Amino acid sequence: MKLNPTAIPPGTRTYLFEEASYKRFIEDAIHIVLRSRGFQEIVTPPFEYHESAIVGLNEDERNRLIRFTEADSGRIIALRADVTSQVARSAATHLSSRPLPLRLCYSGMVFRRARKGQGEQYVFNQSGFEIIGSSGYETDTETILSLTDVLWETGFSKFSISLGHAGFIASFLEGFSEADAEKIKRSLGKKDKTELEKILASLSVEKGRSERIVALASLFGNGDVLTKAEGIAVTEGSKKALYNLKSVYAKLEEAGLAEMVTIDLGEMRGFGYYTGINIEVFSPSGISVGHGGRYDNLVKRFGADLPAVGFAFDIDSLIEAARAESLLPEWRGSDILVLADGDEAEDAVFDLRESGANVTVPFGEMKKDEGKEYARRMNIPLILLPGKGEGEFNVLDVNSGKEQKVAGDELVKYLVSMNIVEDL
Repeated sequence: MKLNPTAIPPGTRTYLFEEASYKRFIEDAIHIVLRSRGFQEIVTPPFEYHESAIVGLNEDERNRLIRFTEADSGRIIALRADVTSQVARSAATHLSSRPLPLRLCYSGMVFRRARKGQGEQYVFNQSGFEIIGSSGYETDTETILSLTDVLWETGFSKFSISLGHAGFIASFLEGFSEADAEKIKRSLGKKDKTELEKILASLSVEKGRSERIVALASLFGNGDVLTKAEGIAVTEGSKKALYNLKSVYAKLEEAGLAEMVTIDLGEMRGFGYYTGINIEVFSPSGISVGHGGRYDNLVKRFGADLPAVGFAFDIDSLIEAARAESLLPEWRGSDILVLADGDEAEDAVFDLRESGANVTVPFGEMKKDEGKEYARRMNIPLILLPGKGEGEFNVLDVNSGKEQKVAGDELVKYLVSMNIVEDL
């Protein structure tokens, strides 16, 4: 087979101008919000030794790791499928001397082998955050308030937050084998009561317990679900989990977010290491843009017994959702193309860039008609042309074709008036 040097592997992509600018916009918005709430950035390696990469993953998740062999040592290396476990390891090791709780944020790629026939990506871009070293509903609530701030910063006025609890479901699955528990969880996820009853009957589950497990599939809706759940919460584990969810929900009510929250006590999302509250966020168009939850047993696998909770945004899904809501800023190749030259033009370019404008200066001479065509194709709204008088320029509006005489020392104000740059 002849190799095609322009081909890229299925499930990967290249971000070109517009998409790259959207990605940058979303990631910057997330970073700004998280830093404003006291989170510190951490950058983890894109690959690591296999024995570290599999910590916290179940069998299906391990099978999706992308592996290769290190040439010098012969050790197996895996591309990271998850950043949370890396952050947990850093908290237990390099950051062990820092005061708790640790508020950590990150942005980067994760890699997972695509499952056949499901149209999945190999590469995912994530931005997320973790709070390590603090337990209780206050920290769970802070996680939800932080992700809510992110969504507002990116322009979403409406979205839905689905809340569940891994510990609540786990309390109903105690005593089942891992394989049987997975079957039950998959059926619960589909809300398929008939299938659930058949599975439980095949496992000879006692009638009362079977009815309580089947009832989980109906525990979906608003805050009233938490009251209904009291009738099947008969174990200490389920009662504790329910109390935790009620406490978080009460705080979200105080924050005016109750209408955005859906309780789903029959769903256990995300990686297998979750132990507590489980969070998934959906855009108004129904796109899942991120998930997270509490994972109190993960950090101790790296040597420090610390509770933790976190959330990760799927950047590609967030871009798709923002596009559906027309929330993304217009892409521009630049704010202004400069076709004037000389010392005054150089001074103007300096002032414009100092004001925050993105300025393109051609290499060599570019005629006016060439500049107009270039600006149209690169979506540059303005062209700076030579003026007739000293210290003067003409500014061409590429869309309207109109020219405006502007003094050199008034250029920044003119761009502000045109909403090209923000007022200083």
